[in-house]
Amino acid sequence: MCALSALPPVEFDVLQDLTNPPMKNPVVFALVLRALSLHAGEKTVYQTGKLVDLRRESTGSGAARAQGSFCLAVEVGDTKYLLRREAYWRWSYEPTDLVVGDPVEIKIKGNDMYLKKSKGGDLKTYITRQERSAPDKKPITCALPVTTQN
Repeated sequence: MCALSALPPVEFDVLQDLTNPPMKNPVVFALVLRALSLHAGEKTVYQTGKLVDLRRESTGSGAARAQGSFCLAVEVGDTKYLLRREAYWRWSYEPTDLVVGDPVEIKIKGNDMYLKKSKGGDLKTYITRQERSAPDKKPITCALPVTTQN
């Protein structure tokens, strides 16, 4: 049950509400204040990370289907993330405007990482790997590891 539904019903005089600013009407003020506090609780907090790698992988299937997917590597604090972005349609956003080595604003929700796009909005990616940074470890990358056999 919502806390606002526990309030007694209030009749509003439309003419009075139009002539009095909401701050002079205590009921309207309380409702506005409650709505603002609920919205403030949903405020998204972004962290600053660094884009370490970005690669496009060709998938090529269908006329309307996107022809590629993207692998991104991001470092945030002492954690490195390997991300995957699947573009499903040919007109889907492709993160080609991101520059490797530049800072990126990110937020994490579950297994998804959202990167703030330069022209507004977020790019949703899927976290495929995360690891702690260490001085003796190589930087995380989208390249496939190469091994040789003797």
